[in-house]
Amino acid sequence: MSLPGAFLWCFGTAALLSVVSCLALGLIWRRRLEALKKEVAGLSEDLLQLVELQMDTYHQVRRSVTDLEEKIIELSLPSSDVPLPLERRHQVLTLARKGVSVDEIARRLNMPRGEAELILNLRKYANSKGTPERRNIGLQERHAPLSP
Repeated sequence: MSLPGAFLWCFGTAALLSVVSCLALGLIWRRRLEALKKEVAGLSEDLLQLVELQMDTYHQVRRSVTDLEEKIIELSLPSSDVPLPLERRHQVLTLARKGVSVDEIARRLNMPRGEAELILNLRKYANSKGTPERRNIGLQERHAPLSP
């Protein structure tokens, strides 16, 4: 065998070995990738189950807190038929802060709808009078120079 032929044979053999080793490495990496995909899918399922468990726990705790709030409101109702005005006002405002509608407040507290609306409107009015803009207007009116 001549030198160029031997060189070509060595070069061809090296190229063939390189191709075969690349294919083998490709197969190895493909198997590792498939194993990683399966592991990620398993971890995703575990994570999904954990999230569902946490959501169930959250909803149970939320229901418990709501039940406790309802019991507190029931216990805060006075035993007599007519509660004291401050207690009644406090009960209306507490329910309103929770997002209970005016009709539901009136039903729960056994009061006319108009009375509940009046308490809520008075609260809004009192809050608007206490804003800094309103107070500044009042100060300007009181300290305005008198016109000659």
